[in-house]
Amino acid sequence: MKVKLTKNQLKESYDKLVIRTQFDLDFILLTIAAAAICSFGFRMNSSSVIIGAMVLSPILLTVVAIGASISRNRWKNVVKNFTTLFLSIIIGIATSFIINNFFPVTSGSEITERILANQADYFAVAFFSGLAGTFAYFWPGIIEAIAGIAISVALIPPVVMVGIGFARWDMPLLTSSLEIVLINVSGITVGSFLLVMALNVRSVKE
Repeated sequence: MKVKLTKNQLKESYDKLVIRTQFDLDFILLTIAAAAICSFGFRMNSSSVIIGAMVLSPILLTVVAIGASISRNRWKNVVKNFTTLFLSIIIGIATSFIINNFFPVTSGSEITERILANQADYFAVAFFSGLAGTFAYFWPGIIEAIAGIAISVALIPPVVMVGIGFARWDMPLLTSSLEIVLINVSGITVGSFLLVMALNVRSVKE
């Protein structure tokens, strides 16, 4: 049986997304925990720990919400989403900065390899993650894929690297990490915007 997405389902999913991306205590605690885990993952040079932080971080849905809100002309929500994103990034940077002052990351960690990646590659991964993440969230029955998509796009690691860059006062690390954060946010937003527009066209009235 072919699955169809209705206009009402699309609206309901969007309304739930708005609720899930509210800047509340749960969101703050998850962001702090994800940044702390990722910081120790870099210190331990452990990919599995960093991946765990990426799954835990709530930032992906916030960026998806930005693209979805733009496509639905919900400009008040766009402002709220951007505010939540900005505050979550600040929290992640501050958490990483504090932890790195007590438990500094050694220079031989995965940080260097992540920084050296091609920026075009980062945008491509972010863009397709935005497409896939939005589809997984809005399409009936496959929201479970969100966790895997959160792993594919590196959002919390570069945020943590900004904090590490501040703690070390390492300007190349700091600027490169900020660029990666901006590239990821831009790619996911564009992908989410286009996908919600496509779903809106494809969805049917009940």
